[in-house]
Amino acid sequence: MATMKDIAREASVSVATVSMVLNNKPNSRISKHKREEIERLARKLNYHPNFAAISLSKQQSLNIALIVPDITNPFFSELVAAIERTADERSYKTVIVQTFGQKSHELNALEFLKTNQVDAVIMCAIENDWDLIKQYRQYGLIGICNEYVADPEVLMVRADQEGGMYAGTKYLLNRGYRKLAFCTGQQAIRYNDKLEDLNSDRYRGYLRALREFDLEPAVEWQFTDVGTIADGQDVLQRIMVMKHRPDAVIAGSDQAAAGMIAEAQTMQLKVPEELAVLGFDDQPLSQVVARPLTTIHQPVHEIGDRIANMVADDLEEKTVEARQVVLPLSVVVRQSV
Repeated sequence: MATMKDIAREASVSVATVSMVLNNKPNSRISKHKREEIERLARKLNYHPNFAAISLSKQQSLNIALIVPDITNPFFSELVAAIERTADERSYKTVIVQTFGQKSHELNALEFLKTNQVDAVIMCAIENDWDLIKQYRQYGLIGICNEYVADPEVLMVRADQEGGMYAGTKYLLNRGYRKLAFCTGQQAIRYNDKLEDLNSDRYRGYLRALREFDLEPAVEWQFTDVGTIADGQDVLQRIMVMKHRPDAVIAGSDQAAAGMIAEAQTMQLKVPEELAVLGFDDQPLSQVVARPLTTIHQPVHEIGDRIANMVADDLEEKTVEARQVVLPLSVVVRQSV
């Protein structure tokens, strides 16, 4: 395998010059012609960096841990794929840790920082209190995506969940629906008038839109722990035996919305004429169900790409232009509303 020393000998330059060129470091004393010659020789000699040596010299593992609740969830599998793709382009390997919603599993993953098995952790969901998690920052870098923590120093990329839910709810209201059911994947609905987490942010957006139409949420139309297709089917079954039914459901995820569409078919319930269904995420599934979903689009690929690049830049001591990024959500109109 060719080394920088081999390239330096062929190009009649120092190893330091080759290193600067191949690591894309600016140096006014290296001409454009010489840079091109070194890059050409690197390709000709089939040069590849020795990452083991690099990590040893920098005392880095070149590994990043990704913490997700459940990789089988389409949203998280797509997010992880986006992070891994960018991390790979930046020469980092990824270690995926599934917590299955367990706080202890999350802390076990953070221990990788403490034992120097990874250089950074990207948390795609949070189970423990931030006050506990942030203690691990003394051991390495922690990045956050798809979540919110009130810490201006942490690297974070998230979507505007409140704005997205507000836009989706407002769309239903503008279409004439007034009896809106609300679903969340969490085990309880929380409300906070400030940014807190995905669950609270979405509920705040839902309430804001309702109150613009002088409406209040109906407790009997609020459903928790709804995330899968089966959960969506169960919610629709519960709605259909109610004396007073909603005329639209905000499913909280495309998976749950797809379950509602499937169950509506079984019950011969017309969507959206008898019940409108609004999804959330805009996963590929949303376009192939019997009644393609009107849903709230999340820029999953951009979230993953941005957080991976921000973490890599920070690890490489490059300037991170913005430590926290908020991306907008939008309503995608199809046939379920």
